[in-house]
Amino acid sequence: MTTSPNSENTGRTMKVSDTIHNPYKDSVLPTLSPGFKIGPNKIDTLIGEGGSATVYKVWHEGLEVIRAVKVLKKYTNKEARERFFTEAKILADIHHPNIIEIHNIGYLDQQVPFLEMEYVDGFSIKSLLGQHSRLPIPVALAVAYFASHALRYTHIKDYTIYGKVYHGLIHRDIKPDNIIVSKDGIVKLMDFGIARPSEVSLHTVGQKIMGTLIYLSPEQLNGKTLDLRSDIFSLGAVLYEMLSGQRAFPQKVLSELVQKKTKAEFRPLSSLGIAIPEEINEIISKCMALDPSDRYANCADLGQDIFAVFRNISDRAPQDVLSKFINNPSSIGEIKAPPALPSKSVSRSISGKKSESFNKKYLIYAGVAAAAMAAGVVISKFVF
Repeated sequence: MTTSPNSENTGRTMKVSDTIHNPYKDSVLPTLSPGFKIGPNKIDTLIGEGGSATVYKVWHEGLEVIRAVKVLKKYTNKEARERFFTEAKILADIHHPNIIEIHNIGYLDQQVPFLEMEYVDGFSIKSLLGQHSRLPIPVALAVAYFASHALRYTHIKDYTIYGKVYHGLIHRDIKPDNIIVSKDGIVKLMDFGIARPSEVSLHTVGQKIMGTLIYLSPEQLNGKTLDLRSDIFSLGAVLYEMLSGQRAFPQKVLSELVQKKTKAEFRPLSSLGIAIPEEINEIISKCMALDPSDRYANCADLGQDIFAVFRNISDRAPQDVLSKFINNPSSIGEIKAPPALPSKSVSRSISGKKSESFNKKYLIYAGVAAAAMAAGVVISKFVF
Protein backbone atom coordinates (compact mmCIF):
# COMPACT_ATOMS: atom_id res chain seq x y z
CA MET A 1 0.00 0.00 0.00
CA THR A 2 1.27 3.47 -0.82
CA THR A 3 2.02 6.08 1.79
CA SER A 4 -0.56 8.84 1.95
CA PRO A 5 0.42 12.36 0.75
CA ASN A 6 0.09 13.85 4.23
CA SER A 7 2.61 11.39 5.70
CA GLU A 8 4.68 14.28 7.09
CA ASN A 9 2.41 14.03 10.16
CA THR A 10 4.30 10.89 11.14
CA GLY A 11 3.47 9.72 14.63
CA ARG A 12 0.24 11.70 14.87
CA THR A 13 -2.92 9.67 15.30
CA MET A 14 -6.10 10.85 13.63
CA LYS A 15 -9.18 12.13 15.41
CA VAL A 16 -12.71 11.28 14.37
CA SER A 17 -13.33 14.89 13.37
CA ASP A 18 -10.16 15.25 11.26
CA THR A 19 -10.48 15.90 7.54
CA ILE A 20 -9.44 12.80 5.62
CA HIS A 21 -7.42 12.94 2.43
CA ASN A 22 -8.15 9.81 0.43
CA PRO A 23 -5.05 8.42 -1.37
CA TYR A 24 -7.14 5.75 -3.15
CA LYS A 25 -9.37 5.92 -6.18
CA ASP A 26 -12.59 5.46 -4.24
CA SER A 27 -13.80 5.87 -0.67
CA VAL A 28 -13.74 2.16 0.17
CA LEU A 29 -10.49 0.46 1.14
CA PRO A 30 -9.69 -2.38 -1.29
CA THR A 31 -9.22 -5.95 -0.05
CA LEU A 32 -5.64 -6.48 1.08
CA SER A 33 -3.53 -9.38 -0.17
CA PRO A 34 -1.85 -12.18 1.83
CA GLY A 35 1.58 -11.09 3.01
CA PHE A 36 0.60 -7.44 3.35
CA LYS A 37 1.55 -5.98 6.73
CA ILE A 38 -0.95 -4.27 9.02
CA GLY A 39 1.11 -2.84 11.85
CA PRO A 40 3.13 -5.75 13.31
CA ASN A 41 0.79 -8.25 11.66
CA LYS A 42 1.21 -10.06 8.35
CA ILE A 43 -2.01 -11.03 6.56
CA ASP A 44 -2.55 -14.76 6.16
CA THR A 45 -6.09 -15.08 4.81
CA LEU A 46 -9.34 -13.16 4.47
CA ILE A 47 -11.82 -14.28 7.15
CA GLY A 48 -14.85 -12.21 6.25
CA GLU A 49 -16.06 -9.00 4.71
CA GLY A 50 -19.08 -6.87 5.53
CA GLY A 51 -20.40 -3.53 4.46
CA SER A 52 -18.23 -1.51 6.83
CA ALA A 53 -15.20 -3.65 7.64
CA THR A 54 -12.98 -6.49 6.49
CA VAL A 55 -11.52 -9.11 8.84
CA TYR A 56 -8.25 -10.94 8.23
CA LYS A 57 -6.44 -13.78 9.91
CA VAL A 58 -2.93 -12.47 10.60
CA TRP A 59 0.39 -13.51 12.11
CA HIS A 60 1.75 -11.14 14.77
CA GLU A 61 5.45 -11.26 13.98
CA GLY A 62 6.61 -9.77 17.26
CA LEU A 63 4.61 -12.03 19.58
CA GLU A 64 4.49 -14.98 17.17
CA VAL A 65 0.78 -15.57 17.66
CA ILE A 66 -2.24 -15.73 15.38
CA ARG A 67 -4.60 -12.80 15.65
CA ALA A 68 -7.54 -11.33 13.75
CA VAL A 69 -7.48 -7.81 12.37
CA LYS A 70 -10.61 -5.83 11.55
CA VAL A 71 -10.00 -2.99 9.08
CA LEU A 72 -12.53 -0.22 8.52
CA LYS A 73 -13.44 -0.04 4.83
CA LYS A 74 -15.37 3.23 4.73
CA TYR A 75 -12.69 5.05 6.66
CA THR A 76 -13.56 8.47 5.19
CA ASN A 77 -17.13 8.22 6.51
CA LYS A 78 -17.42 10.11 9.81
CA GLU A 79 -20.27 8.02 11.19
CA ALA A 80 -18.50 4.76 10.28
CA ARG A 81 -15.34 5.95 12.03
CA GLU A 82 -17.27 6.97 15.14
CA ARG A 83 -18.90 3.56 15.40
CA PHE A 84 -15.59 1.83 14.80
CA PHE A 85 -13.89 3.73 17.62
CA THR A 86 -16.89 3.17 19.91
CA GLU A 87 -16.67 -0.58 19.30
CA ALA A 88 -12.96 -0.43 20.18
CA LYS A 89 -13.68 1.37 23.45
CA ILE A 90 -16.43 -1.09 24.36
CA LEU A 91 -14.36 -4.20 23.61
CA ALA A 92 -11.35 -2.79 25.44
CA ASP A 93 -13.49 -2.64 28.60
CA ILE A 94 -14.96 -6.14 28.25
CA HIS A 95 -13.28 -9.24 29.63
CA HIS A 96 -15.49 -12.30 29.47
CA PRO A 97 -14.75 -15.85 28.26
CA ASN A 98 -17.68 -15.74 25.83
CA ILE A 99 -16.87 -12.38 24.21
CA ILE A 100 -14.16 -11.63 21.64
CA GLU A 101 -11.16 -9.78 23.14
CA ILE A 102 -9.47 -6.73 21.60
CA HIS A 103 -5.69 -6.33 21.89
CA ASN A 104 -4.84 -3.10 20.11
CA ILE A 105 -5.96 -0.33 17.76
CA GLY A 106 -3.77 1.04 15.00
CA TYR A 107 -3.74 2.85 11.65
CA LEU A 108 -2.74 2.10 8.10
CA ASP A 109 -1.00 5.06 6.47
CA GLN A 110 -1.86 7.10 9.56
CA GLN A 111 -5.46 7.18 8.34
CA VAL A 112 -7.21 3.83 8.10
CA PRO A 113 -8.10 2.45 11.57
CA PHE A 114 -7.88 -1.24 12.38
CA LEU A 115 -8.57 -3.37 15.46
CA GLU A 116 -6.26 -6.19 16.45
CA MET A 117 -8.38 -8.87 18.08
CA GLU A 118 -8.45 -12.41 19.39
CA TYR A 119 -8.55 -15.05 16.65
CA VAL A 120 -11.03 -17.88 17.18
CA ASP A 121 -10.39 -21.11 15.32
CA GLY A 122 -13.92 -22.27 14.75
CA PHE A 123 -17.19 -21.68 12.93
CA SER A 124 -19.97 -19.12 13.10
CA ILE A 125 -23.49 -20.37 13.74
CA LYS A 126 -24.35 -19.20 10.24
CA SER A 127 -21.60 -21.47 8.86
CA LEU A 128 -22.72 -24.42 10.99
CA LEU A 129 -26.30 -24.03 9.82
CA GLY A 130 -25.03 -23.96 6.25
CA GLN A 131 -23.23 -27.25 6.83
CA HIS A 132 -25.84 -29.10 8.88
CA SER A 133 -29.17 -27.43 8.03
CA ARG A 134 -30.15 -27.45 11.71
CA LEU A 135 -28.29 -28.22 14.92
CA PRO A 136 -28.96 -31.06 17.38
CA ILE A 137 -30.97 -29.94 20.39
CA PRO A 138 -28.10 -30.23 22.94
CA VAL A 139 -25.80 -28.22 20.64
CA ALA A 140 -28.34 -25.45 20.05
CA LEU A 141 -29.10 -25.21 23.77
CA ALA A 142 -25.40 -25.11 24.68
CA VAL A 143 -24.78 -22.25 22.24
CA ALA A 144 -27.76 -20.27 23.53
CA TYR A 145 -26.70 -20.95 27.13
CA PHE A 146 -23.22 -19.46 26.65
CA ALA A 147 -24.58 -16.61 24.52
CA SER A 148 -26.91 -15.73 27.40
CA HIS A 149 -23.85 -15.69 29.68
CA ALA A 150 -22.18 -13.15 27.40
CA LEU A 151 -25.28 -10.97 27.12
CA ARG A 152 -25.89 -11.06 30.86
CA TYR A 153 -22.39 -9.65 31.36
CA THR A 154 -22.79 -6.88 28.79
CA HIS A 155 -26.24 -5.97 30.12
CA ILE A 156 -25.13 -5.33 33.72
CA LYS A 157 -21.61 -3.95 33.30
CA ASP A 158 -20.61 -0.28 33.69
CA TYR A 159 -18.80 1.27 30.71
CA THR A 160 -16.79 4.45 30.37
CA ILE A 161 -17.24 5.77 26.83
CA TYR A 162 -16.08 9.22 25.73
CA GLY A 163 -15.59 10.24 29.36
CA LYS A 164 -19.07 9.26 30.57
CA VAL A 165 -20.07 6.21 32.60
CA TYR A 166 -23.01 4.14 31.34
CA HIS A 167 -24.70 1.15 32.95
CA GLY A 168 -25.54 -1.70 30.64
CA LEU A 169 -25.11 -2.20 26.93
CA ILE A 170 -27.52 -3.35 24.21
CA HIS A 171 -25.78 -5.37 21.49
CA ARG A 172 -28.55 -4.76 18.90
CA ASP A 173 -27.19 -7.19 16.33
CA ILE A 174 -27.53 -10.71 17.75
CA LYS A 175 -27.59 -13.07 14.78
CA PRO A 176 -25.97 -16.36 13.61
CA ASP A 177 -23.11 -14.44 11.94
CA ASN A 178 -22.08 -12.87 15.25
CA ILE A 179 -21.87 -16.03 17.37
CA ILE A 180 -18.89 -18.29 16.81
CA VAL A 181 -17.96 -21.66 18.32
CA SER A 182 -14.30 -22.66 18.60
CA LYS A 183 -13.00 -26.19 18.07
CA ASP A 184 -12.58 -26.33 21.85
CA GLY A 185 -16.32 -25.76 22.25
CA ILE A 186 -16.02 -22.16 23.45
CA VAL A 187 -18.80 -19.81 22.33
CA LYS A 188 -17.82 -16.23 21.49
CA LEU A 189 -20.11 -13.26 20.91
CA MET A 190 -18.64 -10.68 18.53
CA ASP A 191 -19.27 -7.55 16.46
CA PHE A 192 -20.26 -4.73 18.80
CA GLY A 193 -20.25 -2.26 15.92
CA ILE A 194 -23.77 -0.95 16.57
CA ALA A 195 -23.94 -1.66 20.31
CA ARG A 196 -25.09 1.23 22.49
CA PRO A 197 -25.60 2.02 26.18
CA SER A 198 -29.01 0.99 27.44
CA GLU A 199 -30.05 4.51 28.44
CA VAL A 200 -28.94 6.55 25.43
CA SER A 201 -27.78 6.34 21.82
CA LEU A 202 -24.21 7.54 21.27
CA HIS A 203 -24.57 8.26 17.56
CA THR A 204 -27.52 10.02 15.98
CA VAL A 205 -28.80 8.18 12.92
CA GLY A 206 -32.22 9.78 12.41
CA GLN A 207 -34.79 7.19 11.36
CA LYS A 208 -32.21 4.66 10.18
CA ILE A 209 -32.80 1.13 11.49
CA MET A 210 -29.59 -0.41 12.83
CA GLY A 211 -29.12 -4.17 12.74
CA THR A 212 -30.22 -7.13 10.64
CA LEU A 213 -33.97 -6.98 9.95
CA ILE A 214 -34.62 -10.72 10.27
CA TYR A 215 -33.40 -10.84 13.87
CA LEU A 216 -34.44 -7.39 15.12
CA SER A 217 -36.96 -7.07 17.92
CA PRO A 218 -40.35 -5.51 17.05
CA GLU A 219 -39.47 -2.36 19.00
CA GLN A 220 -36.34 -1.89 16.87
CA LEU A 221 -38.57 -1.74 13.80
CA ASN A 222 -41.33 0.48 15.12
CA GLY A 223 -39.05 3.06 16.71
CA LYS A 224 -40.01 2.41 20.32
CA THR A 225 -37.58 2.75 23.21
CA LEU A 226 -35.12 -0.13 23.42
CA ASP A 227 -33.91 -1.92 26.50
CA LEU A 228 -31.93 -5.07 27.21
CA ARG A 229 -34.90 -7.32 26.40
CA SER A 230 -34.46 -6.44 22.73
CA ASP A 231 -31.35 -8.66 22.70
CA ILE A 232 -33.35 -11.44 24.37
CA PHE A 233 -35.84 -11.37 21.50
CA SER A 234 -33.01 -11.66 18.97
CA LEU A 235 -31.34 -14.53 20.83
CA GLY A 236 -34.69 -16.32 20.87
CA ALA A 237 -34.87 -15.92 17.09
CA VAL A 238 -31.37 -17.39 16.74
CA LEU A 239 -32.27 -20.35 18.99
CA TYR A 240 -35.38 -20.92 16.86
CA GLU A 241 -33.24 -21.04 13.73
CA MET A 242 -30.60 -23.32 15.24
CA LEU A 243 -33.26 -25.85 16.24
CA SER A 244 -35.39 -25.73 13.10
CA GLY A 245 -33.00 -24.74 10.34
CA GLN A 246 -35.60 -22.14 9.38
CA ARG A 247 -35.88 -18.47 10.17
CA ALA A 248 -38.61 -17.45 12.55
CA PHE A 249 -39.47 -14.71 10.05
CA PRO A 250 -38.71 -16.10 6.56
CA GLN A 251 -40.60 -13.40 4.63
CA LYS A 252 -38.59 -12.09 1.68
CA VAL A 253 -40.81 -9.11 0.92
CA LEU A 254 -39.84 -6.25 3.23
CA SER A 255 -43.39 -5.05 3.90
CA GLU A 256 -44.49 -8.57 4.86
CA LEU A 257 -41.46 -9.06 7.09
CA VAL A 258 -42.07 -5.81 8.93
CA GLN A 259 -45.76 -6.62 9.34
CA LYS A 260 -45.03 -10.03 10.86
CA LYS A 261 -42.21 -8.72 13.04
CA THR A 262 -44.18 -5.83 14.50
CA LYS A 263 -46.89 -8.32 15.50
CA ALA A 264 -44.37 -11.01 16.57
CA GLU A 265 -46.20 -13.53 14.40
CA PHE A 266 -44.04 -16.57 13.75
CA ARG A 267 -44.76 -20.27 13.24
CA PRO A 268 -44.41 -22.29 16.46
CA LEU A 269 -41.64 -24.88 16.30
CA SER A 270 -44.23 -27.53 17.08
CA SER A 271 -45.91 -26.80 13.73
CA LEU A 272 -42.74 -27.61 11.76
CA GLY A 273 -42.86 -31.34 12.47
CA ILE A 274 -39.69 -31.28 14.58
CA ALA A 275 -39.66 -33.27 17.83
CA ILE A 276 -38.70 -30.68 20.42
CA PRO A 277 -39.52 -30.72 24.16
CA GLU A 278 -42.38 -28.41 25.05
CA GLU A 279 -40.13 -26.57 27.51
CA ILE A 280 -38.03 -25.30 24.59
CA ASN A 281 -41.13 -24.02 22.79
CA GLU A 282 -42.04 -22.14 25.96
CA ILE A 283 -38.57 -20.63 26.24
CA ILE A 284 -38.63 -19.40 22.64
CA SER A 285 -42.18 -18.04 22.96
CA LYS A 286 -41.17 -16.14 26.10
CA CYS A 287 -38.04 -14.72 24.43
CA MET A 288 -39.97 -13.61 21.36
CA ALA A 289 -43.06 -12.15 23.01
CA LEU A 290 -44.31 -8.99 21.32
CA ASP A 291 -44.47 -7.01 24.56
CA PRO A 292 -41.02 -6.76 26.20
CA SER A 293 -42.69 -7.04 29.61
CA ASP A 294 -43.79 -10.57 28.67
CA ARG A 295 -40.22 -11.64 27.86
CA TYR A 296 -37.52 -12.75 30.25
CA ALA A 297 -36.60 -9.87 32.51
CA ASN A 298 -32.91 -10.67 32.10
CA CYS A 299 -30.50 -13.16 30.58
CA ALA A 300 -29.79 -14.79 33.94
CA ASP A 301 -33.33 -16.16 34.05
CA LEU A 302 -33.12 -17.15 30.39
CA GLY A 303 -29.83 -18.98 30.89
CA GLN A 304 -31.22 -20.77 33.92
CA ASP A 305 -34.19 -22.12 31.94
CA ILE A 306 -31.97 -23.18 29.04
CA PHE A 307 -29.62 -24.99 31.40
CA ALA A 308 -32.50 -26.79 33.12
CA VAL A 309 -33.65 -28.28 29.82
CA PHE A 310 -30.09 -29.03 28.72
CA ARG A 311 -29.36 -31.05 31.89
CA ASN A 312 -32.39 -33.21 31.19
CA ILE A 313 -31.30 -34.19 27.70
CA SER A 314 -27.54 -34.49 28.20
CA ASP A 315 -25.24 -35.65 30.97
CA ARG A 316 -22.25 -33.84 29.46
CA ALA A 317 -20.97 -30.33 30.11
CA PRO A 318 -22.21 -27.81 27.49
CA GLN A 319 -18.68 -27.05 26.31
CA ASP A 320 -17.94 -30.75 25.91
CA VAL A 321 -21.05 -31.19 23.76
CA LEU A 322 -19.99 -28.31 21.51
CA SER A 323 -16.38 -29.45 21.20
CA LYS A 324 -17.40 -32.98 20.24
CA PHE A 325 -19.90 -31.70 17.69
CA ILE A 326 -17.50 -29.23 16.07
CA ASN A 327 -14.75 -31.84 15.71
CA ASN A 328 -16.97 -34.84 14.94
CA PRO A 329 -20.64 -34.02 14.23
CA SER A 330 -21.65 -37.67 14.25
CA SER A 331 -20.56 -37.96 17.90
CA ILE A 332 -23.64 -36.05 18.96
CA GLY A 333 -25.56 -39.27 18.40
CA GLU A 334 -23.85 -40.70 21.46
CA ILE A 335 -25.72 -38.22 23.65
CA LYS A 336 -28.97 -39.85 24.60
CA ALA A 337 -31.99 -37.66 25.22
CA PRO A 338 -34.31 -38.97 27.98
CA PRO A 339 -38.07 -38.33 27.83
CA ALA A 340 -39.16 -34.70 27.97
CA LEU A 341 -39.70 -33.06 31.33
CA PRO A 342 -43.26 -32.88 32.71
CA SER A 343 -45.07 -29.80 31.48
CA LYS A 344 -44.24 -26.51 33.22
CA SER A 345 -41.21 -27.95 35.02
CA VAL A 346 -38.44 -25.70 33.77
CA SER A 347 -38.07 -22.81 36.22
CA ARG A 348 -39.80 -19.97 37.95
CA SER A 349 -39.44 -17.61 34.97
CA ILE A 350 -41.81 -19.78 32.91
CA SER A 351 -44.04 -21.46 35.47
CA GLY A 352 -43.92 -18.73 38.13
CA LYS A 353 -41.90 -20.86 40.57
CA LYS A 354 -39.02 -23.26 40.48
CA SER A 355 -40.05 -26.85 40.01
CA GLU A 356 -39.14 -29.49 42.55
CA SER A 357 -37.39 -31.54 39.86
CA PHE A 358 -35.22 -28.59 38.86
CA ASN A 359 -34.28 -27.86 42.48
CA LYS A 360 -33.22 -31.44 43.01
CA LYS A 361 -31.16 -31.49 39.83
CA TYR A 362 -29.54 -28.18 40.70
CA LEU A 363 -28.58 -29.39 44.19
CA ILE A 364 -27.11 -32.57 42.74
CA TYR A 365 -25.19 -30.60 40.12
CA ALA A 366 -23.98 -28.11 42.72
CA GLY A 367 -22.72 -30.97 44.87
CA VAL A 368 -20.90 -32.50 41.94
CA ALA A 369 -19.45 -29.09 41.05
CA ALA A 370 -18.14 -28.52 44.55
CA ALA A 371 -16.52 -31.96 44.63
CA ALA A 372 -15.00 -31.44 41.20
CA MET A 373 -13.53 -28.07 42.10
CA ALA A 374 -12.13 -29.46 45.33
CA ALA A 375 -10.40 -32.10 43.24
CA GLY A 376 -8.99 -29.44 40.89
CA VAL A 377 -11.33 -30.27 37.99
CA VAL A 378 -12.65 -27.40 35.87
CA ILE A 379 -16.30 -27.68 34.85
CA SER A 380 -18.77 -25.41 33.11
CA LYS A 381 -20.14 -22.63 35.34
CA PHE A 382 -23.85 -22.50 36.07
CA VAL A 383 -24.23 -19.36 38.11
CA PHE A 384 -24.02 -16.02 36.25
